[in-house]
Amino acid sequence: MSGKFRGLQALIRERSPHAHYVHCKSHCLNLSLVHSSNIPCVRTMMSTVQDISFLFDYSAKRLLAFQDELSRDVATQEEMNQRTKLRTLCETRWSSRADALETFKNAFPVVVHALETLQADGDEKAGQYLAAILRFEFIIALFVAEHILSSTVPLTNLLQKQDNDLLHAVSETRVVIKLCNDERADQYVWDALYDKAVDVSTEFNIQPLMPRIAGRQQNRANPDVQTVSDYYRVTLYNVFLDHLVQEMETRILGNEDRYCAQNLLPSKLADLRDDMLPTIYAAFAPDLPQTYETFKSEIARWRVRWGMTDMKPSRLQDTLQQTCKDLYPCICTIIGVLLTMPPTSATCERSFSGMKRIKNYLRTTMTSDRLSSLALIHVHKDMNIHVDQVINVFASEKCRKLDFF
Repeated sequence: MSGKFRGLQALIRERSPHAHYVHCKSHCLNLSLVHSSNIPCVRTMMSTVQDISFLFDYSAKRLLAFQDELSRDVATQEEMNQRTKLRTLCETRWSSRADALETFKNAFPVVVHALETLQADGDEKAGQYLAAILRFEFIIALFVAEHILSSTVPLTNLLQKQDNDLLHAVSETRVVIKLCNDERADQYVWDALYDKAVDVSTEFNIQPLMPRIAGRQQNRANPDVQTVSDYYRVTLYNVFLDHLVQEMETRILGNEDRYCAQNLLPSKLADLRDDMLPTIYAAFAPDLPQTYETFKSEIARWRVRWGMTDMKPSRLQDTLQQTCKDLYPCICTIIGVLLTMPPTSATCERSFSGMKRIKNYLRTTMTSDRLSSLALIHVHKDMNIHVDQVINVFASEKCRKLDFF
């Protein structure tokens, strides 16, 4: 759909050359997580967690062994919040993996004991997975990935909301990026994370070790460090955070000329410089009803107006409601255009999910009108439907054998 030559973007721009394409910010965040999680030890850890989750999920015998071990561990039951099984990793929504990794981390002792029981019973796969998870590299990768992915979950939920606007999404993304940079520079955050991994390793007699440092090494990380903590901080934690921050800045923030218009918000007018005005005007020139000189005078009045009040809105919707179109036609148009640039396509994706639930093998013969009507009812659950009116219309269509009255 985003193809420049044959995609939907190109077809729309053929009819409306000034239309501006905005990639779904929720998808951009998902792609950022996918690319930043491509570190070998993290990729291996997630693959192992997925295989073990499938191991217990698709076998009644193995699931029973897991639940028996869980019933004996009261502390793990409380940490798992009444869950009785592991969660599999979603292939499309990577932010939801934080919950699955947290469940696996909390249930780690139960998983180990269940695999030991299955191994003693002759299960070869259980023995292979047991050897894979009883390694310090797996445990530290599990703690680091869960910690970093959990910091993006609130942002993911925000980017999927219907009442969200583009500037608010970009602003909250900067907050998450600032949080990641602060945690990277804070040694105490890493020390606390590392100590938790060491405590779990010590419980199962796993010695924290790092790969041997060689003079020349091309196939894996080979930093000049002295301790195990420094090795995994440099090769895993810092690399993960740096890659995630870079991906978010490239994919979500994006230095678009139209984003400079965010400084027109009353709460950000202090950051609006005179050298930004030509860029803002050029980006929205096809839609503006006034000349550049009129636009400059309008900006001057706009600054004076919000300088006289302390209650300054910070959202596009609130600003548009408090803006008079007759007094500020250019600013009103710019804010309206920004509001028409959706930050997410989650609503459309939900309609596709609803279609999958409606169009099943029991309803394959329905007509398109009925399918569309059922989809509308399913998607817009908040609509008030008067059942009596529906019955009256249905009964009045033609004579029926049933007596509705």
